[in-house]
Amino acid sequence: MVVRALKSLVVGLSLAGLVSGCGSGGKEAEADGDGQPNTVLALSPGEYNNAIADLLGLPADGSAWPDEPEIAERLNASRGEQAGLFGTLGTTPHPWPWRFPPETGVDGFDGMVDGQETSAYRVEELQRAAVHFGTYALVSPEFFTCEDWGGLTAPEQAECAQASLIRFAQRAWRRPLRTGERTRLVAALQNAWREGDVEEAVVLVAAGVLQSPQFVFRVEVGEGPPDAEGNVTLSDWEVASRLSFLIWDSMPDAALFAAAASGALSEPDEIRAQTKRMLADPKAARALVHFHEQWLDVDGLLSIAPAQRAYGPRYGLEPMPELDVTGDGDWPMVMGPIRHSMAAEFALFVREVIMDGDAKLSTLLSSNQGWLSAETEIIYGADVEPRDGDSVPWSYDYIANSLPYAGTLSLRPVTWPESERAGLLTMPAVLAVGAYPVHPAPILRGVRLVERLGCFEFGAPPPGAEGAAPPDTETADGTNRSRTEAATSPEACAGCHGAINPPGFAFEHYDAMGHYRAEDGGEVVDASGEFTLIGGETFAFTDGVDLARQLSESERVRRCYARRWASLATGEHYRDRDSRISDITDAFASDDDIQLLIENITASPWFSQRAVGGEE
Repeated sequence: MVVRALKSLVVGLSLAGLVSGCGSGGKEAEADGDGQPNTVLALSPGEYNNAIADLLGLPADGSAWPDEPEIAERLNASRGEQAGLFGTLGTTPHPWPWRFPPETGVDGFDGMVDGQETSAYRVEELQRAAVHFGTYALVSPEFFTCEDWGGLTAPEQAECAQASLIRFAQRAWRRPLRTGERTRLVAALQNAWREGDVEEAVVLVAAGVLQSPQFVFRVEVGEGPPDAEGNVTLSDWEVASRLSFLIWDSMPDAALFAAAASGALSEPDEIRAQTKRMLADPKAARALVHFHEQWLDVDGLLSIAPAQRAYGPRYGLEPMPELDVTGDGDWPMVMGPIRHSMAAEFALFVREVIMDGDAKLSTLLSSNQGWLSAETEIIYGADVEPRDGDSVPWSYDYIANSLPYAGTLSLRPVTWPESERAGLLTMPAVLAVGAYPVHPAPILRGVRLVERLGCFEFGAPPPGAEGAAPPDTETADGTNRSRTEAATSPEACAGCHGAINPPGFAFEHYDAMGHYRAEDGGEVVDASGEFTLIGGETFAFTDGVDLARQLSESERVRRCYARRWASLATGEHYRDRDSRISDITDAFASDDDIQLLIENITASPWFSQRAVGGEE
């Protein structure tokens, strides 16, 4: 009954001509009444969940959500099969967030048009999530427009439900409702009420709103005909959504909605002022951290799998436990908190530099200040010094040995030895995702550095390349570097590996968990090298710290970084030296202030436009 009711509600609440266009998960939808294509970009999993929490006025901490209303048990499908889904959810999941399959992405980033594809599974999950979160309308502090909903008479409840759902839809769809949409919304409420009780009617219509394309997609139609360059100006409401999903990974707040309603977001100065305000809000931290997690592939950190046989003894475990010894399940228990601590250290460092510090990219890539917990202090070693500042609690949960575990880490601010650490590239969170179970992987580290920081695309490796990698065993002869050099020495490999290996070798001082080491295989580590990025910049370095500091001043790295932000701002993949963003990349090459970069992007003319026939 619920599925049938939702199908009719979604069709009834959808914009005419939009549903079929949204089925592709991105690209161009069907034309609107003016003959212009509607550009639609699906909310990424993170954007969807953040928007849900803000829409309902509930915290971004699922454990702090109120209990589900009684009606939820009747309407919701079981979430039990989601237990452990994608390796992060406990067997008793919190009400929020909903775990969707990850997007394909572009260059590691979600929220990009070319990286979004739909599937039957995703559509089913969207429907299930809509019903699940729709039930929370009944306990949301933001949903009802009246007081004491439960104590009202039936006519009063009908009036309140109608007003509440109209306001809910306006906020969910991030723009005023059209006359026809209001009519369909009211009719949907009345029809649902006739078939069930009032609470069920409210929940089903709220779920229909949350499953409609107007919520699930960011629809950008624009206003008026294209200009001479083939660009259409976005409406103030569409600009408000671009701003909020870029800076907050979520929907606009009341102040941004008010600015859109007044028409103020057609002025670059007002857009810049709103950007400043939003960047000062603590909510900006989640989008800033998420950008850098994707930029350096750290969003894969919670699935790293260092080998117990190589690293277990560091934590007091036998390297090769016998099968009949109960301790062979201890390693997953050790790794769970370590993974989460690495992720927390990365997030706190990014947040501290951009929101509380100088907001410079060069600081992100060169600072020797950071965070650690009791779980990771053994990785950093004894030479780390405490620095002023309060410790930060960090809650986490994970699954080990098919059971859920949860805890709270205490992260404290520290100063790393200048000779061992310099910014993000030398953090265990980044180093551990560029490693095999036993040894670090210079090829993976090198490819990531050149592609993510230099905006160069190597493409797929040739067939059989993975099988030619050096052995990942504790007894392998020689150093990790010498084995990698031997494996990539054939002439057919030299072209690419001449650019890949050196930046990977720069970080040979760090093992597969990011621990600093002076020797490898009984020999002194050689982390020196030289390579050239596209555009002609050459880096000759002695080790990873030296390279990180050189990269922090690199013009190519700065331009590439600015281009990544510009692409994320519109969901469009910009090419190198694209004339539309040249002013942005030029400015950031001179001044690498990240907050100023975001301001310049949002205040630029192309941020408030969509291309329908301009530059390819």
